[in-house]
Amino acid sequence: MKKKILLALVTLVLLFSIVLTGCAAGGVPQADYDNLTALLSDAQSKLTVAQNNYTTLQSQKSAVDSDLLAARTQISDLQEQVTGLQQQVADLIAQYELTGLSAAEMAEKIVENYHDTHVYSTWDMFVCSDMASEVWNMLKAQGISARVVVGNIDAQITNILDSTHAWVLAEIAPGEYLALETTSGYVVARTENQLYYRGWYFDSPADLKSNNDLIKEYNIRVGFTNILIAEVNSAMTLYNNSSNQAEADKWMALYTKLLELKNDQETLLNSLMSQISQLATQL
Repeated sequence: MKKKILLALVTLVLLFSIVLTGCAAGGVPQADYDNLTALLSDAQSKLTVAQNNYTTLQSQKSAVDSDLLAARTQISDLQEQVTGLQQQVADLIAQYELTGLSAAEMAEKIVENYHDTHVYSTWDMFVCSDMASEVWNMLKAQGISARVVVGNIDAQITNILDSTHAWVLAEIAPGEYLALETTSGYVVARTENQLYYRGWYFDSPADLKSNNDLIKEYNIRVGFTNILIAEVNSAMTLYNNSSNQAEADKWMALYTKLLELKNDQETLLNSLMSQISQLATQL
């Protein structure tokens, strides 16, 4: 708008100049001159109004932008509140649905609700342990005794270190347990997969966490021990290929030190294995 008014003003100025030129050459009727002067004055007035409107609109735009940002922030806050309230409603509904159920029905409902309201981006032994621990706590809150179990649901194993998965056994009657697959949210009957009823169990998630920490340390030390074994063998090879006694003595000293380190690591591994075995009870 501002550009159009300026163009009109320039056009009028040019016309005014031409008129004045014509006036000098031979004269222009006074009426025409007065008319052009009035047009020029009107154009100048409109330009001033346009400039003022532009300034006002710029100010209003800044205020609108500020209001828009505040509104977006408020919407984000409200969305978070709605999400929180929806979760509370879901929890209340889930709690109501447990009323009057048998222990087996309640355990199944708990693991289903847990799966519906929890999402994990990865699935490994330690993530499965976290999920099993959370379901264990939910069962305990409803008065159901449970065990957190580790093992292998695809193959029979005899060493707890070969465990690849964790789940929960809920005690639905004295001495009777029901397997809960906490990563997928369903129950597994003994007739469906016997391996869910074998493995090693812990009396509490705290014991399971201690077990996982010990296993992590054990695996790290196994890797270090394997390196030492390779270095010990290499030092012995160098000793056997020595060309003189001084060289042989040097390699033997290295071999002896490496062997000592390897033996220390193996002692620590045995100690860790003993601690792991004491934490878990085999089914």
